[in-house]
Amino acid sequence: MDEDQRAFDQAMGGRVKQARLRANLTQELLARKIGVSRASITNIEKGIQAPPPYRLARIAKALSVEVAELLPPLSELVPTHDLPGHLAEAVASVQRMAQEMKDRDGEG
Repeated sequence: MDEDQRAFDQAMGGRVKQARLRANLTQELLARKIGVSRASITNIEKGIQAPPPYRLARIAKALSVEVAELLPPLSELVPTHDLPGHLAEAVASVQRMAQEMKDRDGEG
């Protein structure tokens, strides 16, 4: 894993943790709500494990936030570098999924 990806994953994990704490949920309860282990939530929050886009969308829904709130602004992470292609695709996928969920739920 390169440094840009590591920084992105850690920043995203921090945002997940902040949102979870604001929602007054334990790691265990969040894990149950989205169907993963507590260890997975711990790893996501530490930036060790990056959730796939569909799981990030489920986390956002369980925490009553928009997916975008869990994604760090790239300008804060890597001001002089572009995201690697596979991460750019993952971000775009999450954004598409979030829009589809909003459209489906009548919020778009």
